[in-house]
Amino acid sequence: EFISVNQKKVQDLLPSIVFSDLCTIRYTSGSTGENKGACFSHSNIVWLAETVSSLFSWKARTNEVRYLSYLPLNHVVEGILGLYSSFYEPSPLKLYFLENFYDLQKTLTKVKPVVFFSIPRFYEKVWDSLKRTRIGQTYLSSKNKLKRRFLRHFVKRGLLRKSGLDYCAQLIVGSAPSNRKLLFSFRDLGIEVHDAYGLTEAPLVTINRLGSNHIGSVGQPLPKTKLKIADDGELLVKGPQVMQGYHNEEKTNGFAKGWLATGDLGKLDNNGNLVIYGRKKEVIATSYGKMISPFKIESMLKVLDVVDEVLLIGEEKPFVSALIWSAQSEKNLDNIKLIEKGIVEINNNLSRAEKVRVWVVLRNDLSIEKGDLTANFKLKRYNIYSRFSRIIDSLYSSQDIADIRILSFGRSKID
Repeated sequence: EFISVNQKKVQDLLPSIVFSDLCTIRYTSGSTGENKGACFSHSNIVWLAETVSSLFSWKARTNEVRYLSYLPLNHVVEGILGLYSSFYEPSPLKLYFLENFYDLQKTLTKVKPVVFFSIPRFYEKVWDSLKRTRIGQTYLSSKNKLKRRFLRHFVKRGLLRKSGLDYCAQLIVGSAPSNRKLLFSFRDLGIEVHDAYGLTEAPLVTINRLGSNHIGSVGQPLPKTKLKIADDGELLVKGPQVMQGYHNEEKTNGFAKGWLATGDLGKLDNNGNLVIYGRKKEVIATSYGKMISPFKIESMLKVLDVVDEVLLIGEEKPFVSALIWSAQSEKNLDNIKLIEKGIVEINNNLSRAEKVRVWVVLRNDLSIEKGDLTANFKLKRYNIYSRFSRIIDSLYSSQDIADIRILSFGRSKID
């Protein structure tokens, strides 16, 4: 009787929490505007954690799981997909936290994670490190198929071990457009990097599964997830991972008749894989009324080895121009010629309105601290427009400006 009476008193003191109640608020990166708070219920979080943990092979899930948390915990990938799902693995768990992102490379070799997610830039740096080794240079430059086949195993093993990824059951890339050429290069070496898609409002929507990696797409939807393409090409999503709404806003904001309006332009291929080809908000309207997707052209420019970041300009302008950041060009000005050559080749595959007519190569001083990049290293476009406004204006005038950030100006020969 004593226990039952006091148990009732304790229950009365505890708040009544149900799965539909608010669990956490995660803010958008603000790469294209103001930050918004996406509200997730306990049901959202539990479903995401259980589903993500079930994506990996049974062998990986039943051995010791090592996970390295290196992005800020307010980031949806880290705070929801990484942190919560780790506790749903049916095996011993070692969870490591890294305070300084720039120590990631050396920390990976100590932790040796079982599952690893990162932005495209990380994989680009891994590949760059291969090109600096003697065996890597020999492998990549060889035209002899037998020689390449013989070297492949040693190059693959050495690259994974040096990167700390030799125990990974699955390598995942996301949060920004991936370089298809790079993913195919990894595949040629026998390493599969799986592209995934999500956004703050729906942390994981699609992923390329193990054994079914369709490079060029971001994979198929998660269970219980529905995709629809609107008439204007915008991707709409329904599913248990979709937020409840924005904090302090009407519940219908961000939704179109019950579907989450992602703001991304996409299409489904014949196998049901999702292909993302741009942002609805970021479509450029030139002063001639031509509509251009910067996503497509920026992705093509980022394929160039010496290019770190690209921002296409052209809204209400007579033609398209580009800001190009290149740390390697600062050390070796010959790389500027490689960029110019690459732009000429890319322009040959673009329509007249899409061609990059003028560009500027800049020192790579972009940083999170200066407000140029989000926490997951995406460009904050509107901040860039403001901080580089004088340089942008100079691309559309004959006026030369002095700026220590500028390495070179370039102009295409287009009639």
